Amino acid sequence: MSDATDPNPKSTSPPWARLVFLQIPMAISAASLIAAIAVTLGRPLEPAWYLAAFLGTWCVYLRDSAASCDAEDRISQPGRAALFRSSAFLRTTLPGFTAVAGLATLAWIRPTTPTTILLVGVGLLGLLHAFSVGGRTTPASGGPSPLQSRLAIAKSPMVSIAWAAAAVSLPVLEGRGPGISTATWIEAAMLGLPLIAILLGDSLLLDLRDRDADAQFHLRTLAVRLRPRTVHVVVGGLLLLAAAGFALGSVVGEPVISELALGIPAVLGLATAWTAWPILRNREASLAMAVMSWRFLAAISCLILA
Repeated sequence: MSDATDPNPKSTSPPWARLVFLQIPMAISAASLIAAIAVTLGRPLEPAWYLAAFLGTWCVYLRDSAASCDAEDRISQPGRAALFRSSAFLRTTLPGFTAVAGLATLAWIRPTTPTTILLVGVGLLGLLHAFSVGGRTTPASGGPSPLQSRLAIAKSPMVSIAWAAAAVSLPVLEGRGPGISTATWIEAAMLGLPLIAILLGDSLLLDLRDRDADAQFHLRTLAVRLRPRTVHVVVGGLLLLAAAGFALGSVVGEPVISELALGIPAVLGLATAWTAWPILRNREASLAMAVMSWRFLAAISCLILA
């Protein structure tokens, strides 16, 4: 760990922010999104799958936090960085424990071979950002390799695709219901495409938060390559695409419940965070919760209407 003084997160963060910095809501939001899609497709999953989703997501995001806490997070997310810098347990032991617990849960569930391949691919994509940081602890530690530069610009699209692929495919492959047919996959794809759009908008807002820090560490993400106003325009366009996609799916497709039960709260939830950006941009924990809130809203809506 670097010897430089860390910002004090307690001076600027509310008491509940520690849970956000520990990535617990992020992990819960992953399970919530899968639940919303499983209900929409009428293919409910066993409870153990939601535990596995929670543990797997938590492991990946703990690893990301540990890898970034002595690098760009010290600038863009000082509260989270200070928390992880202060505890070797959070940087090493807890990610390892969650990985073992997640693998044990999967061993108990015994996923099919296609699901195993899907989960391995999603896990690797999720870890790419942590690997892209490398071993740099200051902006002067050296520029990124060409591979790291490519990973930086592709980070948001790849993470969005990984989230959507896991959230849509898991209920299809492992959910209870009639046999998997071409129509099942078409229905899943019609739900997954607008989901990618809204997930990419979600990721771009977080990249915009990290823009200055990523630029200092030579991580040329999409938000670094574009102007902030352009990023906001892109996010607005993605919200419109997502809304149109969910609306089309509700008319053309035949889900168990209308895709609008998922789409309306998802789009409105992220749109609220987008429009509240000027207020939230300097509130580390509040911004993170606002950006992920659409996943909880979608799950609540789908469960109520199921």
